[in-house]
Amino acid sequence: MQNIRHEQAILSLPFGLGYTIDITQTLAALAAAGMPARVEAFDRLRFDDGRTAFLATPDPTTTVTDDDVAKGRSDDVILLPGGSEGGVLSLVRRYPDLVVVNGKRGRVWADGRQVSGTSMQREATTGWRTVFAIARSIIMHGGGTRAIADQTGIPSDEVRAAMQTLGSHVFHTPIGWEARDRPALCDWAYAAYPGYGGVRTCWRRDDTIDAQADQLIGLGGVMSDRWAAQQSGVLVTPDRLTAFFAQHPDMAALGYVPASADDATVKVVIPQDPTVLTAAEGCCTDDFITGHVLYEAGWVTVDADAVNGLRQLLHFRSDLAHDLRWHPGGSSEGRVG
Repeated sequence: MQNIRHEQAILSLPFGLGYTIDITQTLAALAAAGMPARVEAFDRLRFDDGRTAFLATPDPTTTVTDDDVAKGRSDDVILLPGGSEGGVLSLVRRYPDLVVVNGKRGRVWADGRQVSGTSMQREATTGWRTVFAIARSIIMHGGGTRAIADQTGIPSDEVRAAMQTLGSHVFHTPIGWEARDRPALCDWAYAAYPGYGGVRTCWRRDDTIDAQADQLIGLGGVMSDRWAAQQSGVLVTPDRLTAFFAQHPDMAALGYVPASADDATVKVVIPQDPTVLTAAEGCCTDDFITGHVLYEAGWVTVDADAVNGLRQLLHFRSDLAHDLRWHPGGSSEGRVG
């Protein structure tokens, strides 16, 4: 996966990769936000108004609990790598005393809101969500503009605009759009996807993962993570479940209790990228998204075998789908416009 990310050169989009923190950038961002601070110790800042803040660099998608706040986490300045913001932003709204700084992008959150810097949505390349969703659709399904719009839930005019971004990497045929180099575009869509963003919470319930998945599917959730990978045929223990929802369900009413990221049986995500929901294949997200979830789930240990297994599966399925589109056995089925 890292080789794909480092070597790919198909498009220039904000990939949101890396995990570097520069305290100089952090101090500059705080000063620009009207919150000048100086380093008082290796792990502590002193604001000009007298407040002290302990620096914290947690997994930015972790769930901060009330116990953490009681231990002093409400006084922390949380530093973020450039691009990994989604899971922590819910904490800013929940605990206004937290100060969250993305020095690389110059964004600061305090008092429960963003106080400085451009928003991720405005700064990102226009339509980055649609570009990736449309690329995934072309790889796996081909088809004309209307067919892609139906497949992804993206308006036709946005589909047409995305084709200009994809440029020479796609081309139009009598039966619709196709990737000029399917393996290359497949690898790019798989490895360079900047993430679904949004807000994540973590929950635990003493029940089988299958039972939890079935219940959340019944509530309109779209499943991902290791459970979804196993549903696709990848040999992996289905002991983790990430559920995407447009609106957060009442997990406490379902018998769940808040948990840390390590102890959770279910992670609920309200994605910034709505195509994760609209382009879902049955009860699960497409394998591109599941591969991304698996890769990003471990900060130390990556599910390398599962990630590679999904990549091989995507290559196989894209080749098979392409053959069926162009050689449908004499029928018109598969012809899309």
